[in-house]
Amino acid sequence: CYTMEEVSKHTSKENRIWVTYKDGVYDITDFIVNHPGGSDKIMLAAGKAIDPFWRIYQQHEGRDTAVQMLAKMRIGDLADPVKVELGDDPYDADPERHPGLIFHNNKPCNAELPPEMLMDSWSTPNPVWFIRHHHPVPVTDPDKYRLFIEGEGTSAVKLSMEDLKTRFVKREVTTTIQCGGNRRSDLNSVEKTSGIPWGFGAISTATWGGVALREVLLHCGGLSLEAVEWNGLKHVIFHALDTMQASIPIEKALSPYGDVLLAYEMNGEPLSEEHGSPLRLIVPGVVGVRNVKWVGRIETSKVEAEGPWQRGIAYKGLSPMIKDVTGIDLDTVASIQEMPVQSVIVSPKPGTVTELDDIEVKGFAWSGGGRGINRVDVSIDNGRTWTTADLKEGSQQHPSRAWAWTFWEASVTVPEARRGGEVTVLCRATDTSYNTQPERAEPIWNLRGLNCNCWHHVKVFHDDSDAE
Repeated sequence: CYTMEEVSKHTSKENRIWVTYKDGVYDITDFIVNHPGGSDKIMLAAGKAIDPFWRIYQQHEGRDTAVQMLAKMRIGDLADPVKVELGDDPYDADPERHPGLIFHNNKPCNAELPPEMLMDSWSTPNPVWFIRHHHPVPVTDPDKYRLFIEGEGTSAVKLSMEDLKTRFVKREVTTTIQCGGNRRSDLNSVEKTSGIPWGFGAISTATWGGVALREVLLHCGGLSLEAVEWNGLKHVIFHALDTMQASIPIEKALSPYGDVLLAYEMNGEPLSEEHGSPLRLIVPGVVGVRNVKWVGRIETSKVEAEGPWQRGIAYKGLSPMIKDVTGIDLDTVASIQEMPVQSVIVSPKPGTVTELDDIEVKGFAWSGGGRGINRVDVSIDNGRTWTTADLKEGSQQHPSRAWAWTFWEASVTVPEARRGGEVTVLCRATDTSYNTQPERAEPIWNLRGLNCNCWHHVKVFHDDSDAE
């Protein structure tokens, strides 16, 4: 047994890092570097109880993975456990959610769009938009809200929502936002990764209304292109009211063709607390985590944002050979910004039984960086022959500013040799830069399960009994 006083002395790698959880004592030293939330965050609990931290990050107890991993680090019992006062549940004020969503966590909420609702409309209805939170939803009074702008090359500015709505031209942009871990479950079929086991529903599309970030920085923050060069500015950092922060390259922020928005409307309605009210960032063509919700402060900078969502392993794609980041200099690994080309079969669903000799296939395709979809191919003979799909909604977007997904449909005939048995339908997309999806998941597997865009497979069954 160990006392709490003994545990409190173990706060560095030199004398090992210990924590307590309930009545146990755990040596987490060797795990620190692999913590998905970053080493700095987990070090806040060094020599202390982690129970209050897990009160905020309740996904640790909601999924068995973290508890099982912690159990392997147990070194003994706590001799003098005391009741940890956890206080009120910080998630009590979270908004109600649509019951049709597929919930992976409730605290914080992480929920994806079910396949049955994904293609009901090209623009995703607000109530069923996918949800990816890291903390409780902040409660903010829009009348008291202020946006702070600061950093080298800018004048410090404080703006109210009224300022943003009256001093700037309202802009609109339609974008698809996809979580970096979308389709992680496909990578888990190769080898387990670290993170939420998303299907393919961590993606949604909306038309956002707000003000251009570029105009706010240039005309209100006093930033100039000359100041960017003189000061060596490379990033714009966005600090959220829930303490999360992320950054984007300053070239994207200031490009007149980047369409980066500070949004206060979503699909023609006032932005909800769930999706970032009173103000959120919309960065078209970029991974979801950079579309920061509840933006409170904007900072121009020479360096990227601090924290696990930018500099840690949370959003960095590593080699499939790396199973542990011990000894890896993560600063040399680029944080995900633009995402690779993607396509998914939404219909038919896996396990569907069809008596028809022609299978009607529907799905969506999308590529990061505003790259439009050039073509979607569908095969039912493992890629030996292909049928080119008809591109539907979204196909008329500007080929280099195609921020939203494209729906597609194809009709494929079941070959004689495959009738009356299992048929695997697969798809691949090619974007306007002629990037295409890789065939297999194995070569793109990575520790965090990011950027999964291998060919999407759906197994169905052809019933040929009536032909006899």
